Amino acid sequence: MELTAHATQRCSQRGIRIQQIDWLIAYGRHVWNRGARVYFFDRAHFRQMLFSLTASERQLAEKTRNSYVVVKGDQVITAGHRQPVFCANKPGSHHHRRIDWRHGASRVA
Repeated sequence: MELTAHATQRCSQRGIRIQQIDWLIAYGRHVWNRGARVYFFDRAHFRQMLFSLTASERQLAEKTRNSYVVVKGDQVITAGHRQPVFCANKPGSHHHRRIDWRHGASRVA
């Protein structure tokens, strides 16, 4: 998977490694948001990933638990660390579509 310049910069700023991005894409669940896939871990997918890792990899994996990655086509657009509720639309719009990471559902707030 190719990283855009923006994604490379954000990963560097936020301390997210390429291996963590690979894990999110391989094991995480995703939701569609504005034409892109947003990958993240819920409890079941995170547990599934942990079973496939070595003991030394698990320490890095714990840092990945609350991360997300945005993918459009075959490019990683950005990556970051999740907040409990993530606003999916631009801040100035009247209706904010929020992704509730705890339940994996979208809702209009």
